[in-house]
Amino acid sequence: MHLRRWAFQDVLLVPGPVAGLSDLQVSFACVLSQLDEVADACRAFPGSDVQGPTDTPWNTRDLAVTTPEGTRVVFTAAKPLVVGSAEAAGLADVGIVAPR
Repeated sequence: MHLRRWAFQDVLLVPGPVAGLSDLQVSFACVLSQLDEVADACRAFPGSDVQGPTDTPWNTRDLAVTTPEGTRVVFTAAKPLVVGSAEAAGLADVGIVAPR
């Protein structure tokens, strides 16, 4: 579940441990223009499992990497907010209005 108070004040709640994976998960803010390069570098590392980058409903693009040791690392980059877009409308519905 994704909870947001104001823009960039986020809490992500996830279910307990997944069988076969460690309990450790870390997240990093990332620059959108560098996310594909990070994904390529992670894919080149033997034994890593790379998922994404994937666009999220909360207007970010996320890259999830599971290391050979089972640690899940999530890189999150904010996408530009386009006034009038479906994403902007969704944020406005919960009280986050983009400046004009």
